[in-house]
Amino acid sequence: MLVCDTSAFINGRRDHFLPSIVPTIWTHIEVSIDDGRIIVPREVFRELTEKDDEIAEWIRRRSGAVVEPSETVQTRPGFFRASFPKPNLRNAADPFILAEAESRGFTVVTYEGRTFRGVPTTNWVRTMPGICKHFGIACCTLPEALEMLGISL
Repeated sequence: MLVCDTSAFINGRRDHFLPSIVPTIWTHIEVSIDDGRIIVPREVFRELTEKDDEIAEWIRRRSGAVVEPSETVQTRPGFFRASFPKPNLRNAADPFILAEAESRGFTVVTYEGRTFRGVPTTNWVRTMPGICKHFGIACCTLPEALEMLGISL
């Protein structure tokens, strides 16, 4: 149902839903990763483990749930990469996130493209939400994803 990009985990854990304040949200997210409602593409896992920090430690505990790209998914990143307005500015995981979401009919979860108040940024079209809209892939923020999962506190 959901494919999280790197920013969903980083911004979620560092800025919005700190595990020390709302640990139950992260317990729900862990359960959703374990049962397949949230998938973590291999490239997102790689980006999250580049730094040796709390987020890397947390996602390593979920490493068994990391999704390797299927043959179908492996054929799409090049297409997405070539379609970005400024391909050199995109991170390595984005094309795989898009391919996973497209092939599964899942929604991309991201913090890109919106200010803290929820207003689209001036470069929205070049961020994950704009790119998702261009390709007809559903996209939401982490709070919206939590609502989709039926999580309430």
